[in-house]
Amino acid sequence: MCESSVLIEKEGERELLMEDVVHVEVDGEDIKLMGILGETQNAKGRIKEINLMKHTIVIEIV
Repeated sequence: MCESSVLIEKEGERELLMEDVVHVEVDGEDIKLMGILGETQNAKGRIKEINLMKHTIVIEIV
């Protein structure tokens, strides 16, 4: 499967925000995440890193 885990990073610390994310929409600093079952989560920040091998996306809180 192609789901990813989304982590938020603030002041060098990372914390899990959401698992099984299949869709990411970015509008400036607004980031909308959608899970495999249709659930959504919003975050404010910028995408810092996408690691396709580890299935992770890191959002840096600004």
